[in-house]
Amino acid sequence: MRPSRVAVVLVAVATFVRIALAATVPLLPDEAYYWDWSRYLAAGYFDHPPAVALLIRAGTNLLGNGELGVRAGSILAGMVASFAIIVTSIRLSTSTDRPERDADASLLDEPGARAALLMLVIPGALLGFVIATPDAALLAAAALTIAALERAIASVPRSRAAFGWWCAAGIMLGIAFSSKYTAVLIPLGVLVALLARRELRSRLSEAGPYAATAIALVVFAPNLVWNARNGWISFAFQLHHGLGQAHGSIAGRELALIGGQLGIVSPIIAIIAVVAIARALRGFTDPRRFMLAVIATIVLAFFALSAVRRPVEPNWPVLALVAALPLLATMNLTGQIRAWLVGGAALGASFTIAVAAQASARVFHVTPRRDPVSRAFGWHDVARAVTRADSLARGCKAVWIAADRYQDAAELAYTLPAQPRVFALNLGGRPNQYDLWPSIYAVAAPGDCALVVVDEGPAGQAIVAKFGGDTSSLIGDAQMTWRGAVVGRRAVWLVRGIPAAPLVPIKLSAHAAVALAAVDSAFQSRAAMLDSIVAIYRHGPAPNSIAATSVEPIANVDRQKAIDARINQLQSMLRRTGLGAVYRDARYRDCTFVRATDQDSTDVGYVHAPAGCRLASGRSDQLLVVQHMQGSWYGYASPER
Repeated sequence: MRPSRVAVVLVAVATFVRIALAATVPLLPDEAYYWDWSRYLAAGYFDHPPAVALLIRAGTNLLGNGELGVRAGSILAGMVASFAIIVTSIRLSTSTDRPERDADASLLDEPGARAALLMLVIPGALLGFVIATPDAALLAAAALTIAALERAIASVPRSRAAFGWWCAAGIMLGIAFSSKYTAVLIPLGVLVALLARRELRSRLSEAGPYAATAIALVVFAPNLVWNARNGWISFAFQLHHGLGQAHGSIAGRELALIGGQLGIVSPIIAIIAVVAIARALRGFTDPRRFMLAVIATIVLAFFALSAVRRPVEPNWPVLALVAALPLLATMNLTGQIRAWLVGGAALGASFTIAVAAQASARVFHVTPRRDPVSRAFGWHDVARAVTRADSLARGCKAVWIAADRYQDAAELAYTLPAQPRVFALNLGGRPNQYDLWPSIYAVAAPGDCALVVVDEGPAGQAIVAKFGGDTSSLIGDAQMTWRGAVVGRRAVWLVRGIPAAPLVPIKLSAHAAVALAAVDSAFQSRAAMLDSIVAIYRHGPAPNSIAATSVEPIANVDRQKAIDARINQLQSMLRRTGLGAVYRDARYRDCTFVRATDQDSTDVGYVHAPAGCRLASGRSDQLLVVQHMQGSWYGYASPER
């Protein structure tokens, strides 16, 4: 069989395996999270650029909201990446430092066939294009970018062909930027390569590299605009996520990084790939091979540096594999290296088969804590518990569904019948996309209820207490199972009277605590006077008169005097507690919140909250309800510091 046909057959086999796994294994929590993004398309999201959501949306539009539909875009991306790497390998095999193929050489010596084989047996390459994550779109776009860069460097400098390939690389690079922000390491590697080699340095004098940069930024511009409108929140999250506060020892994180790469690539192939990169970095190699080696080195060096600060997830450096595979596919195989590569391919295939078998049939009885695949199972058990609890939620105008963690919320949204909107409370986890969407506090109305899904036990009960509400009761539980093994437990709480904001603990200064106690006492003794003040705020002004606490309406000309008199009374009362000026917070539309600001920026206020009042808060506020009686709240609020 011709080598090109062998390559196509191997890609077809890999695609078939991916389809089989995609159709049979439930969505992992992160996949469900990205699927929820795809229901609300935008130019950016809290965690990543929009490509993963667009891929999922395209797949579900074609194949429906099942697992195969969600993952179809990733499988297609795997095919694209495979053929791009195969073509790059074949083109790269014309390097002057690589001898011609002997007539009796095996298919393992054919660059295209070897590249296709590696994409089939490397666990991260085969399985990475099954799950719906940003990496799938990133790797496909990166493979196309590298294929175009290879052609640009192979073309005559300043020629029309070279300029066209540079522009094509810019388009693909823009898509890579829109997939995952680590794609910026590709142009960084290209720049280092262009500066490092004399024969490549001349490329900086042609228009191609600059046109590619401009085109990439134009393609990426929608996400830049989205970030600018959202306080650069996505960039800030990724910088903190990758280079934030350190955990553990540097040596431990670096060893974990190495171990992760050995596992995701397979140990023997990973070592041979490093050898191929090192050989291509030599000064007399083909400039194209040198550029790919520099890109791979820059990626690995960046994440090695990142591991100094934070643990690196095994999939993060996989971008280096896209640049390294063509080098490995075109590497000269001596007898010993050939034997090691065959052994590495067998080991990688064995590991891939083991992971696929575990995901499909749980052949290894590993504890759920040590088996990431277990996180995909048991959600139908939770969905049934929520459905049963919903039938018990009587007397509610509407019933909303919420979970604390974004993973739980996304899995429930995907698994529940009709795939409803599920809110993430985020009271115990990291910030995420659900923080940017309207919260349950913003959409729920008086008389609504919430089914809150949390962990069993005291930890879940503490989340429900933070959530607030007039009453809460445990009405259901779920034991999450996977082929007879318990992989998790969840509790379902019914909360009546959804608050307008979560109740979160606040650390008060000693002065603020004393002031709050004094104000609480003063509020209780002067509730009638305070109610009359806020009533004037709530009901006026009208065109000619305003309803007040007296029977006679207050004329417009006297209204300000009446309000001023009452405010002076309130100011006098609050100043006796050591507090400052009083003002009305305009954000509270259906209720009135009169605040007094202390000298240390602590805010204490009195809230008039009749039926229908929603005590909203800004993103920078923390609230602590001190007392609730007869429709009025005595409240404390403080900005986060």
